[in-house]
Amino acid sequence: MKKSNMIKFSAAALTFLGISATGVKPVKQPAQAASKRIKVISKQSVTVWTNYQKGRHVATHLKKGSSHFVYQTATDSMGNLWYRIGKKEWVMAKYFNQVKSAKKTKVKSKKAVKKARSAASLAASWSAPMGSKARAKAVVSLAKQQVGKAYVKGSKGPNAFDNASLVAYVYKQAAGVNTGSSIKSQVKKGIAVDPSSGFAEGDLLFWGSKNKPYNVAIYVGDGKYVTAAGDQQGVVQASLSTYFWPSRARRVL
Repeated sequence: MKKSNMIKFSAAALTFLGISATGVKPVKQPAQAASKRIKVISKQSVTVWTNYQKGRHVATHLKKGSSHFVYQTATDSMGNLWYRIGKKEWVMAKYFNQVKSAKKTKVKSKKAVKKARSAASLAASWSAPMGSKARAKAVVSLAKQQVGKAYVKGSKGPNAFDNASLVAYVYKQAAGVNTGSSIKSQVKKGIAVDPSSGFAEGDLLFWGSKNKPYNVAIYVGDGKYVTAAGDQQGVVQASLSTYFWPSRARRVL
């Protein structure tokens, strides 16, 4: 294909998607509150894009009936309205309906308001894309909250854990991620991280054989990790040591 034809084809493709190929700046609208929710009404799955102007689609397709939080709206050069539902996650508004909130019948108590805000914050972290700092922060925060709880082999929480169930509980509750309930399944999640290159918040750390590790922990930053250490110690926060360095690490977020 000649270069001139290739340029025409690219411009046509951008116009079809509602994106200007002339460099005209689209008009942005004010950011929306994270409490606003939308629901997919399209019969076919909706594609998620990294940018409403000239982005590429990500490996995410939203199914009919699924609901999402809106953090920002924008209008492209063709007049199409877009919603930002996560960090670098944009969808066209025409495929969604706004979810109506229930009418208030009485003044909520302070406890109810606090619980609602916590749920909204958690839901917002779930809608963030893989690799986002928001989800890692949520995992770290919840992991630290478990420090001091008992170690009970086979227990799945929330009052007692073993090392694998602690990881499963924290990731499910804080990020909506299913890691599996055993170290055997958790050591296969995400991507491998070189233990000698340093860790990121939320990484899973493993000790023992690379194929059959005996312990798993959640890295919480500043050279520290949280793990269910055993009957005597329970769930603890400890510091990494060159004498007890992880043999393997996985990045799930």
